[in-house]
Amino acid sequence: MARPVLTQASSEVKMTLQQGEAALLTLVIPVLGLLVFGSVKFLPLPSGVPSRVNFILAGAIAFGIMASGMVSQSITVAFDRNYGVLKRLGVTPLGRRGIILAKLAQVVVLELIQLIVLVLIGLLMGYHPEGNPLLFILGWVLATSAFTGLGLLIGGTLKAELVLGLSTLLWLVLLGLGSMAVPLTSLPGFLELIAKLLPAAGASELILHGLAMSGSVPAWAIVNLVIWGIGAPLLAIRFFRWS
Repeated sequence: MARPVLTQASSEVKMTLQQGEAALLTLVIPVLGLLVFGSVKFLPLPSGVPSRVNFILAGAIAFGIMASGMVSQSITVAFDRNYGVLKRLGVTPLGRRGIILAKLAQVVVLELIQLIVLVLIGLLMGYHPEGNPLLFILGWVLATSAFTGLGLLIGGTLKAELVLGLSTLLWLVLLGLGSMAVPLTSLPGFLELIAKLLPAAGASELILHGLAMSGSVPAWAIVNLVIWGIGAPLLAIRFFRWS
């Protein structure tokens, strides 16, 4: 199983890097978000964050994970299903789990590129590392699992035309409710409650406390991301359709 998965993952990475739209979605937009929001002075900051760049860098990393895992994968998988690509892959040694593992490996490679680029730009903008690296690793792994699982669930069950609009809409909604540019405490009470039930806010909190902020991470963020990080891939495996 390992060799077919790695071969497919390598192929997926190469195809993604050759597509200008995918590069824009997964790398350019998070970088632009870091540059723009990291320079805006009037937006509020969570208490305890040492600088605006620290806060926005954590949000940009979470934003990029959503782009690579949820948006890019959902659209790619949906159109692969529509054109019969997945059906042909289904008769290879990969199988359903193999395809999902290959997609996950592809996302991890793209996210590592994102992470290196964003941190380097953040350092040039004045980012000062703080927090617990173990929390960052936990948040990064669970967020990758959660958003890739969501992307495969959406792309593997819905029609391609619906996925294209739905995934982009979800991305924008989660951006607004994910504590990536505006802290949760600045949201109205009912929106803050809803945000704490969604994976974006949990991902942002763990990444923030792992890379950019000292102190203990809220318990709700860990519980939230563990549930999404385990539940979303399991749902994707259960309901994924070849065609």
